[in-house]
Amino acid sequence: MQWRLILTLGLMVVVVIFSLANADVVDFNYIIGSSKVSLALVIIVSALLGSIAGVVASLSSLLRLKQQLAEKEQQLRAAKREKTDLTDEQEINKRRPRRP
Repeated sequence: MQWRLILTLGLMVVVVIFSLANADVVDFNYIIGSSKVSLALVIIVSALLGSIAGVVASLSSLLRLKQQLAEKEQQLRAAKREKTDLTDEQEINKRRPRRP
């Protein structure tokens, strides 16, 4: 988990350095108009929107994996209860006198 944080921070630093090296003003055209904007701002906003899109895209698989984990944990609890019940039953059978 810690290596992801380091990697993320490293990528953020690279994006900021890259954007600051490209601080020129450019024409930014969008659907309803255009304006002059710093290229650094365009780079940073694009990186941010890309990151958000990546997180949103991975949410469905994350939620599916969490659901699968919950199901497996429930199955594990049931198996442990069954094991305990069987162990208890074995102990009871060992204590009973055997009939000839």
